[in-house]
Amino acid sequence: MPVPATLWQPGMRITDDRLNAKDYQAGIILVSFTSQTSFTQARTFPEPFPVAPIMNCEIASGSGPTGRFEARPINVTTTGWTLFILLTDIAEGADTWASQPIHWVARMPT
Repeated sequence: MPVPATLWQPGMRITDDRLNAKDYQAGIILVSFTSQTSFTQARTFPEPFPVAPIMNCEIASGSGPTGRFEARPINVTTTGWTLFILLTDIAEGADTWASQPIHWVARMPT
């Protein structure tokens, strides 16, 4: 999924690559861990961005212990980011996840 290196400008030629270019990338990560209160995992974008993108990620499940956790992107660069999952109520103690889906989207800043 290519990302355009430049914005449209007067005089640019229309090509198949430019018409098919997208300014975003998205995906799903299946996360598993054992007895944790927080979890990180470095991720690489399928295609590098020309500048660091704006990102969002969400836990796409409400089953079991996932309801007490939140997910967010940290350390976002042009080539990748780090998924950070943390328990929102530490008094609850550590939990275990098995193949829980995390949806993510990264897009070019406007």
